[in-house]
Amino acid sequence: MWAAAALLPISAQASSAAPKLKCVTGPVGKQYGKTPWLVYGCEDGKSVLIVSAPANKAVRFSFTFIADEDGYALHGEGQGDKKVTDAAYQDLNAMSESDIAALVSETHKPSGS
Repeated sequence: MWAAAALLPISAQASSAAPKLKCVTGPVGKQYGKTPWLVYGCEDGKSVLIVSAPANKAVRFSFTFIADEDGYALHGEGQGDKKVTDAAYQDLNAMSESDIAALVSETHKPSGS
């Protein structure tokens, strides 16, 4: 499915281009902006890729939380309904470092755990 992420900012809200990462662990289904998203863990063990679920109006849109020296940087790119992506961005941007770390951990748990 989504084997790697090379994402650009969606707007002034998101920071500069994210590095390429292999993100294939998961997915874990989540709701952001009251819409469904799939979360994948990345090979660095600290970052996640969040892609729109099939039923989401943010078709082919993705976000990443990339671990950096300041904690995490949120990046996004894609197409779809701007209201949906903006609402998801608001939810994601409000997450604390511990929330993101817990999400990373959740993507690396075996199925059924």
